[in-house]
Amino acid sequence: TGPQFVSGVIVKIISTEPLPGRKQIKNALAVLAEVAYVDMLEGDTECHVRFNTPEDAQIVMKSYKEIQIKNNWKFEVLTGDHEQRYWQKILVDRQAKLNQPRDKKRGTEKLIAKAERMRLEKTQQTSKHIRFTDDN
Repeated sequence: TGPQFVSGVIVKIISTEPLPGRKQIKNALAVLAEVAYVDMLEGDTECHVRFNTPEDAQIVMKSYKEIQIKNNWKFEVLTGDHEQRYWQKILVDRQAKLNQPRDKKRGTEKLIAKAERMRLEKTQQTSKHIRFTDDN
């Protein structure tokens, strides 16, 4: 069914420089409240964070001064028309994701692909150079 509309759970983060990754934002905010989803593209200067409850969003808004100063971010809770449009975007994005054609592999094909990935990972790891530096 996907996420259900709840008013006051979307917080928009705006930054003067490109935001760090989705995981870093989630970790920074998870200290204060439980984050449901972070919607952003790599290198964006703004993103949307969906919380589970409006109370979680308010907790972040009340204690965001320290995060704002530390990261140079600006927060705002989406309301009204902006909120409606963003929820429409969520539904459209979700539908597009669900309608994507999937590459179906079965049986030995799947095992061969997995073994190949593991072999590639192992060769990449063994080919790393260890460099020692002398800081004296």
